Amino acid sequence: MQRKRTPTGPEPALIHLTDCSMIEGTPHPIRADEARAALTDPTIEPCAFCRPDTELGMDLA
Repeated sequence: MQRKRTPTGPEPALIHLTDCSMIEGTPHPIRADEARAALTDPTIEPCAFCRPDTELGMDLA
């Protein structure tokens, strides 16, 4: 999970696959069940590059 803070406030958190090359900063590893639960939160988005939602069988796009 990647969280980004900006001068105007936090951006939605992103869920990535472990080997995603689009991760910025320090990611916080979570388990697959935690990622599935997190992806049901509207403030958390799957990475459009590595598509962890598809990997987890959720296909949110």
